[in-house]
Amino acid sequence: MGAGTEPLTASSEVWNFAYGSNMCPERRATRAGLRPREVVRAVLHGWRLAFNIPGVPLLEPAMASIVEAPGRCVHGVLLRLTRAEFERLERSEGGGSFYAQVELELETYDGRRITARAFKGAPTLECRERPPSRRYLGLLQSGARASELDPEYCAGLDGLPHAPDSALVRSCGAAFVRAFMWMSQGRGKGFAQRYVRLLQETDRVLPPLARHGVQLGMIAPGVALGLALRRWERRVGEGR
Repeated sequence: MGAGTEPLTASSEVWNFAYGSNMCPERRATRAGLRPREVVRAVLHGWRLAFNIPGVPLLEPAMASIVEAPGRCVHGVLLRLTRAEFERLERSEGGGSFYAQVELELETYDGRRITARAFKGAPTLECRERPPSRRYLGLLQSGARASELDPEYCAGLDGLPHAPDSALVRSCGAAFVRAFMWMSQGRGKGFAQRYVRLLQETDRVLPPLARHGVQLGMIAPGVALGLALRRWERRVGEGR
């Protein structure tokens, strides 16, 4: 297919560049009910992957973002979404509280140039880079392989370090994230965002001896809700 530029002008559809956990087909389907009309492998030149967005203390140290970096690149997939789907995706990403939208031009693996929207860390939230959780990094690694991205890029993801954790931490992290996404899609959106922001703030304002106890107490309800949602979804699936 010949090279050209496809601008973001359609009123009914949006191209989104997924470079993080939304590369996983199952993840984006369960996260915001996304059913892309088209999925296209692409590379963003002049940027790099960075884990500089604070996550959930004790569970998810950092989330992925992109930062400008001449000579570097980020691989991922372009998702052609309806406006309604993109709005659901935006809510699941915190509705602007954690990420800002940027419009970027990408080069597809087959030589096209497509303008798309991507989420990068909100400037007020960006922090020093730190290793992500094993659970979260695993989503990026499996998503890159499932999307059949450049083997060298996949190998680079496989070589990234992750924060020390345990099976219990990974399970609790997944449950907490599930609860946050569920609340973000409904009327609890504002509460969910303030809840996580307050959790993040404890890392900055509380002394180490008090911090972990407070954080455990704050995390527990979110984990419990996520586990309850998981059980409910399994029962619904078994009943079909």
